[in-house]
Amino acid sequence: MRKQALLPSFLGIAVAVLLGSGPAYAQLRLIPEAARRVYEALPDLPLENTYTPINPNDGGPAPEEDTLVRRMMIYHLQVAGRSPTDRFDWQLTLADYFDANEPIIAQRYPGADRLTVNPYAQDKAAVQALNRQQRQALLEALVLAFGGDPDPKPLYIPADLNPVPALPTPEPMQPLLLPGSGGAELLRP
Repeated sequence: MRKQALLPSFLGIAVAVLLGSGPAYAQLRLIPEAARRVYEALPDLPLENTYTPINPNDGGPAPEEDTLVRRMMIYHLQVAGRSPTDRFDWQLTLADYFDANEPIIAQRYPGADRLTVNPYAQDKAAVQALNRQQRQALLEALVLAFGGDPDPKPLYIPADLNPVPALPTPEPMQPLLLPGSGGAELLRP
């Protein structure tokens, strides 16, 4: 009887977990195509794909496809857990490469466990070598590759037509008068 009662709740949790993780896996499947789009838009962007896999048969990407942009996208989506279509989130990711936001942990960087050399230091140096215009172009290409708006419109906040009047300044409180000696006698019944 008890097993039958637990089965529906277990199935509900399993379905919720599977459905909740769907978009992340869908985004990861889009990474090769999105990386290709970024390199088409920015052909001068360094590939940084000269690393050798520890095990060539591990099912990872081919070395020519294991690029700086691909690793940056995996870091952005999986490690940092940020939105692929939000421009500000991509700005935060670029700031991570400059040690201006969250520190990137080298052991968790994409490719650290699959490649003979951890690509983090070289990827960081490659991003830091980009000038401001190149970084802005990379930012725009990353957002566009996932279907986001690279130039979002500012949020419209209407002018307040009926401003709320300021609250009056409260009068200072009177100091409490403490009972003098023998005040404990006041507590007797």
